Amino acid sequence: MLKIDRDKQSFSLLDTPTLADVSITERYDLQEFISNSPDEFFKEIGQELFLIGKEVEPSKNVKDRIDLLAIDKEGSCVVIELKRGNDKLHMFQAVSYAGMISQWEPDDFLQLLDDDQQEALTDFLEVDREDINRQQRIILIAEAYDYALLIGAEWLSEQYGVGIICCRIAVAKDSATNSEYLVCSN
Repeated sequence: MLKIDRDKQSFSLLDTPTLADVSITERYDLQEFISNSPDEFFKEIGQELFLIGKEVEPSKNVKDRIDLLAIDKEGSCVVIELKRGNDKLHMFQAVSYAGMISQWEPDDFLQLLDDDQQEALTDFLEVDREDINRQQRIILIAEAYDYALLIGAEWLSEQYGVGIICCRIAVAKDSATNSEYLVCSN
C-alpha cells in the first residue's frame, strides 16, 4: 500500500507486517474488530450483511464454533471464517459449518437476537423472516490462500453454485504515525 504525499507529489511505501507481526489474533482481535464495526467491514469487502453473532455453535453435535454468522438482504445465511496466515482446511471447515447451518429454521437465527436486533433484522431484510436460510453462503477471510483452496472454491462456485468469497486481508502500517490499516481484496 502506498501513502500519498500531496506536498511532495510522491508516494512512499507503508510497512506490510503480517497479522502475527503486529499481534493481531483471529478470535480476540480480528473477530472483535469486525463484530464491533460490522457495517464498515462488510462495506469494505463489498457485502451488505447483518451480523447475527460471533462464536456461534452450528450444531449440538460438535464443539466447534463459527467465527461470525451473518444474513444477507435476501435471507441467505453467511458463514464467515477467519484465518491468520494460510490454512488448507479453511474452506472445509466453512463448508461443514454451512451444511450444519442449512438444517436451521428461521427461528433458530432469531433466538440469537434480542427484540431490538430482531426488529433491525426485519428492517434490513428484503424478504420475509420466514425466508431466512433458504440458501447458505461462505466468506473466507485470510492473509493468504493455498492454490488448492482457491481452485476448489472456484469449482464449487462455478459447477455447483455454492456462494464462496475468498477475501485476502493484509495490514499496512505507517511508521511515521504508527497508524495501522486493514487492506481487503476479494
